[in-house]
Amino acid sequence: MTPRISRRAALAGAGVSALVGAGTARSARAAEPAGARASRRAPLDLATPLGNVTAYLKMRASIETQDVYFWFTGRLDLAVPGEPVRPIIEVASLILRRTERVADLAWNVIDWEASMYRHLDGGAWLEADEPIVNPHTGRKVRPMPYREGPVRFRFTDQEPRIIGSRDVMPNTGKPFSYPWKVVGGDLYMVKSSYIRAPNWLQPVDWPLESSGKDVVVAAHSSLKSRFADVQDPRVASAPADFAYTATSGWLPWMQMGATPGHVVWAESGKKLFSLDEAPPDQVARLRQVHPAWFARPEPWPEFTNMYLQYKEKYAVR
Repeated sequence: MTPRISRRAALAGAGVSALVGAGTARSARAAEPAGARASRRAPLDLATPLGNVTAYLKMRASIETQDVYFWFTGRLDLAVPGEPVRPIIEVASLILRRTERVADLAWNVIDWEASMYRHLDGGAWLEADEPIVNPHTGRKVRPMPYREGPVRFRFTDQEPRIIGSRDVMPNTGKPFSYPWKVVGGDLYMVKSSYIRAPNWLQPVDWPLESSGKDVVVAAHSSLKSRFADVQDPRVASAPADFAYTATSGWLPWMQMGATPGHVVWAESGKKLFSLDEAPPDQVARLRQVHPAWFARPEPWPEFTNMYLQYKEKYAVR
């Protein structure tokens, strides 16, 4: 994880206003452009880099210039060696995911994420600076809603790249090849990533908030779509379900400091083609907590994440 990559972006250019209309269309279907390769109209061969990246982008985003959304929700648990795993909070997120098709076999995919917390078992949304009790320390802590992005990926028939500084995804030149399975008519594509990068909050300055000199994340995501949708040349963006699990260091607001252990993330959700499909209470709350996320043509131009936002909010202590 670096200043240009979020924990979720590891599992993988801003658009113009014309993209926004494309993103609000409810239909996943788009006609194949006249100049498209014949191979794109033929059944996809997932064993080839072209077929593999095309299928993945149909599930993750789109193979045409288009905006989609990902909605997901789940729970964060605290895992401390020698103790029971304890739930601490639930999280709900929406991602604006924008595809720019820049060539026949080149795409930019940009993510802007906005996340909020709610009490366990589907309870009420947390109010601003509302405290909860950390079940391990017994200390009152204040979960801070956060934004992540923009993170800009470049997809081709080679392994993806992050467009930005301090790129932790080197240009290996290896062909694009993500694991996949077809089961019961559904296509599953999975991605695992392991990240170690300097922490934005160093322990010497943030002894309670920092989990260590480095941010360490192990993340695993799964996308599922109907195989027929992915194979259909009329479908640019296939409906998709999403599952995400990860382990990470303690989040700043948890105030766990050097305590051994990690956070367990477990989330699931789906792709949306319109915000009308998202839970209305979440969208209404999001407008209050993260109004910048709704700005167009882009929500915000410069990269941010929970660490940078925490640092900005509590820098003067």
